[in-house]
Amino acid sequence: MNTFKRLNEPDPRFAVDAFDTPALSAQEHAVLEAIRATPYGSVEVVLHQSRIVQVVKTEKVKLESDPLHR
Repeated sequence: MNTFKRLNEPDPRFAVDAFDTPALSAQEHAVLEAIRATPYGSVEVVLHQSRIVQVVKTEKVKLESDPLHR
């Protein structure tokens, strides 16, 4: 039996309707902002006792090759 879930499938345990949407905490907002502000890279979320205590953002910068230095 496959226990892995595809990322694009909704998880019914977390389903909420428009009138029952829980408010996001400041820590959750920080995670979303780090994701949105990182076009290439990674975002690591550090938890202690199920609480977000640190957000580490690693951004990759793509450099164009300089045609004059070939």
